[in-house]
Amino acid sequence: MYPYDISEDPPLALLRVQVTDPASGRQVSLPGKLDTGSGISILPEKTATKLGLQAEAEVWVAGYDGAPALLPAYFVAVTLAGHTVTKLKVTASPRAQMLLGRDVLRHFVATFDGKQQVFDLVDP
Repeated sequence: MYPYDISEDPPLALLRVQVTDPASGRQVSLPGKLDTGSGISILPEKTATKLGLQAEAEVWVAGYDGAPALLPAYFVAVTLAGHTVTKLKVTASPRAQMLLGRDVLRHFVATFDGKQQVFDLVDP
């Protein structure tokens, strides 16, 4: 079980993730925020730059405001909770944490216990 991060209100499910550029092998460790409402995972732009990622596709996304945007897409490997998700298509935006969407969460059995402020990710 992982504790919720209580630095935000309300507390959130946050854990360290490792992002790897499969082309170069470069890696970055950063906080990852679990978001069951997001269909695609999103890297901080600074992380994409630090890894030297090159856009390999484009993806249409819509934020909470519903406005569609065509953004560059990158392929990375993401390691979290002892499991690596390979060939993950992500995009990037100006944010501090990686947003881990359902494209990552579908690889796990996820349990959220808001009352106890803990969560778990298990690779079945």
